[in-house]
Parts: sequence; C-alpha cells; structure tokens
Amino acid sequence: MATRRSGPAADADERAALAYLARRDRTEAQVAAFLARRGVPEARVADLLARWRRGGYLNDERYAQRRAEARLARRPEGRRRLEAELLAQGLDPAIVARTLDRLYAERSERALAEALLARARPPRGAAAALLRRQGFDEDVIEALAGLEEETT
Repeated sequence: MATRRSGPAADADERAALAYLARRDRTEAQVAAFLARRGVPEARVADLLARWRRGGYLNDERYAQRRAEARLARRPEGRRRLEAELLAQGLDPAIVARTLDRLYAERSERALAEALLARARPPRGAAAALLRRQGFDEDVIEALAGLEEETT
C-alpha cells in the first residue's frame, strides 16, 4: 500500500497535476496515470479527479468531442480509426460511442472518404489501401474503389 502523502509533497503533486492539465485538455485516465507516476496514493488521486471533474477542469465527454472534431478537421478518417485513437486516450467506451454517433450523424463516412481521396489524390489503384489505413468502413471502400476502377 502506498504511503499517505501530506503537506508540501501533496501540494506539490496537486500543483504539478494542475500544470499538466493547463498545457492542454487531458482525459481522467491521463491525469490519473500522471499522478500515479508521481507516487500519489489511489485514494488521493480519486479525490483530486472528483474535485476537478466537479470544477470543470476534467470532462471526458468534452475532451472526446473536441479531440474527434479536431482529428476530422485535420484529416478525414473512418469511424474505426477514430474510435481506436480515442480509446487509446483512456476514454470510456460508452463516451467514445456517444461521441462518434454524434459526429458521424452530422457527416457521412462516405463524404469524409471522398474528401480524403480528393485531398490525398492517391495513385491509381491505391485508394482502397489508403481508405483502409484511415479506418473507413469496407462498404465505403468498396463503393469508392469501384468508382475508381470504373474511371480507369
């Protein structure tokens, strides 16, 4: 069991975590891992996370939405790839599913794939491989790769 930190050590841990949070949005899992690496006891980590969640410093729903929108704005990608990236950030699968349901209800995966192909302009015959790497659904890949074949 980890020893209880108090006084200046606990204050330093909290200040370090707040500085870590201030640099950019973080998930609860990322902040918890940061505190664990500093040797902060689990009970203290849970208390800090709860306090910062209540104060609005941590919000995994907001993080997932912002992160997903930014990713799609930079480079269109399929739902599977974006899902894997968000889960790798330590987000709860239910939060990821809700976020992706909202995002992909607003924009079709096919339209995103078409935008990617227009931007990337892959060599003839390479569209399917590019779309697969970017996590697009096989139905979308088949439809767009079939269009590519028809134009050759």
